[in-house]
Amino acid sequence: EDLRELFPLGFSRLVKQPAWLSHGCEVPCAQKYNYEGWFRLIHGPLDEITCTNPDGTIANVVVTGGSSLRSSFRENEAAMTKDHPSPQTEKWALNLGATPGEALTFSAIRSPPEIWDFALGLMNKAGFLQFQPWIARDVELLLKSFSLPLKQEYDAIHVRRGDKLVEEARGDVILYWRSQGHTDYQNLPTDYVPFAHYLSKWDGPEKCVRDDAGELQIMEHNVYVATDDPVVVHEEIAALPNHINETTILWNDCHQLSFFFNPTDASAFHLNGDGEEGFAGGHEAQAEADSCFDRYDRNIASIADMMILSKARIFIGEYNSNWGRLIRTMRVRLNKEGPDHLTMTLDTRIAWGRTRPLPPGY
Repeated sequence: EDLRELFPLGFSRLVKQPAWLSHGCEVPCAQKYNYEGWFRLIHGPLDEITCTNPDGTIANVVVTGGSSLRSSFRENEAAMTKDHPSPQTEKWALNLGATPGEALTFSAIRSPPEIWDFALGLMNKAGFLQFQPWIARDVELLLKSFSLPLKQEYDAIHVRRGDKLVEEARGDVILYWRSQGHTDYQNLPTDYVPFAHYLSKWDGPEKCVRDDAGELQIMEHNVYVATDDPVVVHEEIAALPNHINETTILWNDCHQLSFFFNPTDASAFHLNGDGEEGFAGGHEAQAEADSCFDRYDRNIASIADMMILSKARIFIGEYNSNWGRLIRTMRVRLNKEGPDHLTMTLDTRIAWGRTRPLPPGY
């Protein structure tokens, strides 16, 4: 019990609060509300609350959850990018760890998409997402159980299905099947985009490298697959042509793809169980048996996925998924070669749906 009380509260149990964000201050109002108290507040209006900290200081905080924060972000997004150039934006960049030159560049940008990407580049440079030591330890232990050779170059695919396909991504799934000649929206071959379509993001044989004799050169790829539908994806891989062995295929005559999965896939599909709303109907037993330990294990498995996807040489996914959007956010870098392009994104290929990234928070 004593150890538990010494642990940071809330999200800080997973992620270190960076000094450039907190200015070295403790999390405000941490002693006034427990989890249930904060949870009640996130469903109220987005107003400031005032509390007194243990050191006697007064703090004003805004308590919000994911959906209300997203709504507020969308309402105020235009105002966030309007003060360019200005001393305030230059100072903000300096606080984030920008060099004086980077701060001047950031302040001078006027295009909102470029502003957001430069901000992401600064945040990634500053290392805004740093895990607590025990999280880093457990993720490292889990990664050691992976068969994926992490010390070698690898590619990654993220396949999000589940609850996302019911409403948010349904229109894009219909558009995909229409492009394949299927117009009966009530009788599609599947209610998702097939795994093989993700693989189409690799070049065809017309772009493959050939040797002096004109022979195609085989390019080997270790491919990590992160998905909430592992059973079906395994079946789709088994049905692909040109198998070299059970987990390796030859694709487009020159890409040798060896597939790897998270070893916890059988029990860690989603942080909340079956989807964003928790366990689905018919899974009452799993919901009843679920515990904070199970949720912790799912957090560790998801963080391991995130780290692998964000560092992949090539990432193939889509922007309907919150995870897909987050991974793209983590792959933005400042472009030291400039000045034509102020930022660059590590090779990210969109399998289906919209291809233009929206500002973070959408």
